[in-house]
Amino acid sequence: MNKAFTSDEFINLITDRDKSERFLVEESIIKDTYLEGFDMTNITFKLCSFENCNLRGADFSGSSISGTLFRECPMHGCRFVASDMTEAIFRDIDLSDSDLSGANLYAAVLEGANLDGIIVDENTKWYRMVPPEEGAFIAWKCCSELRVVQLLVPREARRVSATRETCRCDKAKVLSIKSIDETISYDWAQSTVDPDFYYERGKWVEPANGFEPDRWKDSSRGIHFFMEREQCIAYQTV
Repeated sequence: MNKAFTSDEFINLITDRDKSERFLVEESIIKDTYLEGFDMTNITFKLCSFENCNLRGADFSGSSISGTLFRECPMHGCRFVASDMTEAIFRDIDLSDSDLSGANLYAAVLEGANLDGIIVDENTKWYRMVPPEEGAFIAWKCCSELRVVQLLVPREARRVSATRETCRCDKAKVLSIKSIDETISYDWAQSTVDPDFYYERGKWVEPANGFEPDRWKDSSRGIHFFMEREQCIAYQTV
C-alpha cells in the first residue's frame, strides 16, 4: 500500500538520512512539497510519485527514479547525472536546462515535456534518435502470421524514435517478406494493427493515417519499425 508523506515528514526523511549509504524510498506518494535545490542523490525511489512538488534544481544524481511518476512538478535545472531514469514518467513536465549526463532514459515518457537546454553526453542512454538522422537505411518489422518485412527507408523519409528500440517513418519500400526462419518468401504481409493495411513486396508504403513528427509521441502515427531483424521478431513473439 502506498504511503502518503506529509511535506515535513518527507523533508525530514531526506535531510536526516546518511548520504554515504544507499537510501530506499518505496511505494510512496510525495505531494505539495517544496524541494527546490534539495539533495536527493544516492536514493532509490521505487514505485513512487511526486505530485505538485517544486523540484526546481533538485539533484537526483546517482539515484534511481525508475518508474517514478512526476505530475505537475516544476523541474527546471535538475541534475540527473548517472541516474537510472528508466520508465520514469515526465509527461508535460518542465525539464529545461536539466543535466542528463550519463543517465539511462530507456522507456522514459517525455511526451509534452519541455526539454529546452537539456544537457546530455556520450554516456547518456536512450535520449538520442535510434535510426540514422540522415540518409537511407534498412529497417525491419514483423507482421501478422509472423511474416518479417524488410524495408528500405529512403533518404528523404522523415524518421523518429523516442526512448525505446521502436522507430517510425513516413515512407518505405518493401524489399522482402519472409518467415522467421527465412525458408519461405511471401508477396504480401498484413499489418498487426490495421487489418486493411498490407505490405507488398517491391512496393512503396506510406502510413494510411499520416505521420506524427513529434518523436516523443511513441505509439503514434507512422510506419513502425526496428533497426534489427531480431528486435522486431522478439517484440512480436513476447
